[in-house]
Amino acid sequence: MSEPRLRIAMVALDFHREGGSEGRTAHLVDRLVADGHEVHLVGARIAGHWDPRVVRRAVRTPEHPHWLEVLLFCRRAEALVRSGSYDIVHNQIRPFVPGVVTAGGGSHRVYLDEVLPHERGRLRAAAKRAMPIHRVLLALERRGFRSDRCPVVIANSELNRQGILRYYPIAPERVVVAYNGVDATRFSPAVRDTQRARVRRALDLGPNDVAVLFVGQGFARKGLRPLLEAIAAIGDRKWRLVVVGRGDRAAWSARGERLGLGGRVTFVGHVRDPEAYYAAADVFALPTFFDPFANATLEAMAAGLPTITSRRNGAAEILRPGVDALIVDRPDDADGLAVALTSLADPRAREALGEQARATALRFSWEAPLERTLGVYREVTRQEQPMKNPQ
Repeated sequence: MSEPRLRIAMVALDFHREGGSEGRTAHLVDRLVADGHEVHLVGARIAGHWDPRVVRRAVRTPEHPHWLEVLLFCRRAEALVRSGSYDIVHNQIRPFVPGVVTAGGGSHRVYLDEVLPHERGRLRAAAKRAMPIHRVLLALERRGFRSDRCPVVIANSELNRQGILRYYPIAPERVVVAYNGVDATRFSPAVRDTQRARVRRALDLGPNDVAVLFVGQGFARKGLRPLLEAIAAIGDRKWRLVVVGRGDRAAWSARGERLGLGGRVTFVGHVRDPEAYYAAADVFALPTFFDPFANATLEAMAAGLPTITSRRNGAAEILRPGVDALIVDRPDDADGLAVALTSLADPRAREALGEQARATALRFSWEAPLERTLGVYREVTRQEQPMKNPQ
């Protein structure tokens, strides 16, 4: 028996096809449209290529100040959704309006209380917490995670799930886990055949250089500081660091210079072909202070790269330390990170760990999280309109 056709509102400030949470949303939208459902994107900015059947519902908001943008987006998006007679309303990243929430970025309360003090120091963290945007986002969570507004929260790891339950009075059975997936064709060792030599030349990497790759936005949170310190501690100039992602290149480059890493760190910036950089690298390292589930972890593993991450990465839950990845207990332990890196100095050790990494990544296609999300939709539609009229 075929499933009924659903009218679904996806709600997010930004829609595009790049990045972790945004990429996950794009996979879901593609699947829903292919299955015959009617999907509306309700967002302030909708970019990139989408199936022609996808309906774009733009919500006008000022981009600055950001706190005002968020407040107005919530108000206007909720009015739009209420008038749309949707079977499912699905928030992406934050609980903007009443409906299902995929909390792909984790709880903002967890970030402010548990991560920011380690990332910036307690005084700077306290000052940042007082900024209007953070007060707005905390209020958004307090309201949005109420049971009368949010029937189900989809977390992408148990780490993420527990963080939400720690601060908000949600019934545990209403917060479910669906791990992220990876496109194992796009991110594959086979890409090395066509991209490795070209990209290494562009990065000025020699044949004996060991290229450590860092991929992510938010350099401080994702552990670039201890990684720079670890590379500096190794000392051997053949160890090079390649940083892919948006960030303050000048400030971080200066930090590297102070550590004596002149000429050993390359900041690439944002790229549309991260698979080419995985192909060029020898090791992937992401000693993050907090990541609900860093997609780059699975991408690197699918590409056959030996991978090092921290226990503060939700992706660590699917890994077997020493078998398919190396895991550091403390992301700020630069010495421990240096030990993990140098254990991969031998190309044979890198190859062995990379093969196991690829085997693990192949178990995590996008099919499983998409099916779990569809299961949530079935549960919600069986209820008697639980989110039609919350205040």
